[in-house]
Amino acid sequence: MLDYKLLDALQAVLAEGSFEKAARVLCITPSAVSQRIRQLEERFGQMLLVRSTPVRATAAGHRLLRHVRQVGVLEGELESELTEEAGDGWMTLPIAVNADSLASWFLDAVTDVALRERLLMQMTLDDEGHTLTLLKNGDVIGCVTSADTPPTGCVSERLGVMRYRCIATPDFAARYFADGVDRRQFTRAPAVIFNRRDTMHLGFLESRYGIGPADFPHSIVPSVPSLLDVVCAGIGYGLTPELQVASLLASGELVDLLPDVPPQVTLHWHCWALQAPRLARFSGALVAEARARLVP
Repeated sequence: MLDYKLLDALQAVLAEGSFEKAARVLCITPSAVSQRIRQLEERFGQMLLVRSTPVRATAAGHRLLRHVRQVGVLEGELESELTEEAGDGWMTLPIAVNADSLASWFLDAVTDVALRERLLMQMTLDDEGHTLTLLKNGDVIGCVTSADTPPTGCVSERLGVMRYRCIATPDFAARYFADGVDRRQFTRAPAVIFNRRDTMHLGFLESRYGIGPADFPHSIVPSVPSLLDVVCAGIGYGLTPELQVASLLASGELVDLLPDVPPQVTLHWHCWALQAPRLARFSGALVAEARARLVP
């Protein structure tokens, strides 16, 4: 049987990034935190933490952290079921989702189940190509990702295809793409990207036109709604979810530069195979609603 007092110390150090901050959270001394971590490492015969700034978990530390969080979710569910107010308590749900999904379909898909099941969603935003790392590391218990293979101990459900539109204002399109849409135009026209890990935009230019990140002018706007605002202002063109811009395209406020070959990504929901009942119901509702909103 693991000593959860020691595991709490591990979780606190990784959450806070240092032994001193973890000690304040746990109301003990830094030396006591260090002693608990040392006991864990002696128990498993290997290092669990990299003593850097901030402190990081080793591969073994990540596996242990995931176990701690799984147990925490299951214990919270059990406590709720065994009290007189069973089902009335809140359950914390750390999940990872890509910003485009959050801005277009995700909230519509999970609002009803979150309210019904009294779930407190603690969302971490990252690119759909990187959210899986958060699940592997034990930082979250579920993620929306473009990866189709789940980590060990997790299960996967295909959600559907998220279609994007390569959009610009009519004036911008007339200025930069009057002669057509090809590699030369994309190396000249200023783009608006989400961040330097924007795998949708960067991967689109690389795969279709052989254009690298340093080969085209671009602005960085790390907010999906604001990125659309910047495009609408005529500052650049961008890739945005079709669900987000359908009405703007229909009204003529924006034009689609690539209407016949829209970029797209297939999304999946990965989560722990060992699920508390409320997490299972959340996953079921999320998958069903996503499939109703995304392209099959």
